[in-house]
Amino acid sequence: MLGNAISQTLISGQMQVLAQSYLDQARLHKGAQQFNMALFLYGQAKVAFKNIADTRQLVPALSEIKDAFNQASTPQTADDEALRQRIAQVYFERAELLKKLGKEHKAQASFKKAQTWGYEEKHPASIFPAALRSVSNVSTLAQTASSASLSIQQKSALVDYLFERALSTLGSLEVSNKPSLFLVYAHDNPVHGRAEATTSKYFVHTLSKIQVDLYSDQTPMGKKYSGSPDALKQDGKLEDIVTNQLCLLPTQLRADVKPVNKVVVCCSEVLGSYLKWSDYHRFYQALRAAYLKDSKQPVNPEIPEIREVVRKFSQEPEYKAGFHHVLTEMAFLQIRAEYLKDHGIIPVSLTPGSYDQCLATFISATTVRMEDCLRFDAPAQASQEVSLNQSRHGVLFKLIERLLVSSDEAKTFLDKFWEGHGHFITRLKKESPLGPLEFAQQIDHIFDDIRTALHRQLASTVQQHHQQLWVLNADPRTTLETQYFAALKHDEAFKQTQQLYVEPRGTANLHGRAETFDLLSTVKALLTDKQVVLLTGDSGAGKSTLNRLLEKQLWEKRAEQDAIPLFIAL
Repeated sequence: MLGNAISQTLISGQMQVLAQSYLDQARLHKGAQQFNMALFLYGQAKVAFKNIADTRQLVPALSEIKDAFNQASTPQTADDEALRQRIAQVYFERAELLKKLGKEHKAQASFKKAQTWGYEEKHPASIFPAALRSVSNVSTLAQTASSASLSIQQKSALVDYLFERALSTLGSLEVSNKPSLFLVYAHDNPVHGRAEATTSKYFVHTLSKIQVDLYSDQTPMGKKYSGSPDALKQDGKLEDIVTNQLCLLPTQLRADVKPVNKVVVCCSEVLGSYLKWSDYHRFYQALRAAYLKDSKQPVNPEIPEIREVVRKFSQEPEYKAGFHHVLTEMAFLQIRAEYLKDHGIIPVSLTPGSYDQCLATFISATTVRMEDCLRFDAPAQASQEVSLNQSRHGVLFKLIERLLVSSDEAKTFLDKFWEGHGHFITRLKKESPLGPLEFAQQIDHIFDDIRTALHRQLASTVQQHHQQLWVLNADPRTTLETQYFAALKHDEAFKQTQQLYVEPRGTANLHGRAETFDLLSTVKALLTDKQVVLLTGDSGAGKSTLNRLLEKQLWEKRAEQDAIPLFIAL
């Protein structure tokens, strides 16, 4: 399940306390003329209240999303009416603030949203459920909410909210080298076994909220995923399935369809059953030959060879009974794995043994694959876990880690989020109930830690960039001098050597007589008009130390036009 209808439960009250706290803080900052902070808090309140609205309905299959959204924004109970008015109020107050900040266009958009939610010039009703409406203050509310233990469904709702908040925050991060992704899965078909297609569609819907270009059979003509069923229909999602699937191939065959970076394959009994089709190998070999022919031709939107193979096997009576369009995707993946060493295929097992049924023939068993759905589903259904969606959450965020691996910001976010998530799950497992105020504090603490970590990372990145710019723009001689003295300052071994050092003397044989002299000053004098000075001596006599002292003195007394002294140990 993707959500719970909990408008009459204490959990809804907990979420409402969190949302209301954002709204109250926004109003305080607005009254203090701190408009930018107020605008940020109004945004947080808007997201929080909208999340409450979402939890009032089960999240359906993708084809029903629009209908569910319409139902969620149409009041059905007194509580729904109160929530709708509060959302409208948040949009209206936010619009007023945007207008004060001179952001007229955004203000108008927010005013329209307020009207959409039925804004009226009156004080909005309380948003607390009827069961809690008689409670006079937040303290009493906390005591009321703590009087009963939370069910597995209620705990799941809290964890779902945490993950929705994380997705919303992650989606706002600026990610460089944004990856593209195709998700392959089989639709439900009980005749062939279990497909768990709702889980696959959950991945499609949620991954579309973050910084990736997502494609699947839910997307038309090679275009990115859209959550609007009308948009999908208008774009002709079923009119050219093959065009959409071309992005799975290792090379680009059409100018408007590029190969994706990653492919997630949701393995299931149904998909494995389809692959047992007696003509699948013949179909794959024909597609492979067609791909090789089409790839040798100039970029051609018609891809005639591939289209003819798909037409033949999907339409001719001899083959059509066993054909399913997902088999084209699987055949394309076999071609991809053959011609791309880094094929980027990520297996996700939705049913037991499904990896072996779907991918074992062409994807190495050493490939990292995700089995979390199988590992957590049974314990969750047996109420041994605190979240019914734990398996989906685990796979989803592991996928995000794999997809955004090149983003330092995303890595920092995910590391801190999982740390906070672990503490949150531990708290939910305790016998003492979680009250609404503690829930709000837990959520705020998680995202405060994330925000602090990201700020530190940003500060470190900025500092490094400044250092790099300074090195690039500075005079190289000045840079070398600065780096030399910085390193010398921390060279404790050389400092001790200088304290014990006895200056060596040189020996010269002149006219049959051996004479000694101050070696360091003599070498310095020779360097004024000699390009090479050869210094010889017994091992341990102090040649290296002499050269290091010479380097130090030359740096200390160096004029702008002098040569750069460098000691290179051989």
